[in-house]
Amino acid sequence: MAWHIVKRGDDEVKLTGTEYKLLAYLAGNHGRVLTHQSILSNVWDPADANHTEYLRVYMRQLRKKLELDPERPQYILTEPGIGYRFIADE
Repeated sequence: MAWHIVKRGDDEVKLTGTEYKLLAYLAGNHGRVLTHQSILSNVWDPADANHTEYLRVYMRQLRKKLELDPERPQYILTEPGIGYRFIADE
């Protein structure tokens, strides 16, 4: 059985299924710039590749749950006009 546990420090973070899938995709591509369309196609469905509003909402939610200061993210970075990049501590 696979456990889907996400922690920030010692605290467990509760994520929805979609938030977890999004974080797993970002983390699986650590350091790489991922386009909006790539993320939407892999986390949602290829038919949703142009619905960037979904992505913005979920990124905001993830940042609120994971970042110390969601307004100045250190882990989930925006690449303007392209997409997002996930950076984690080595």
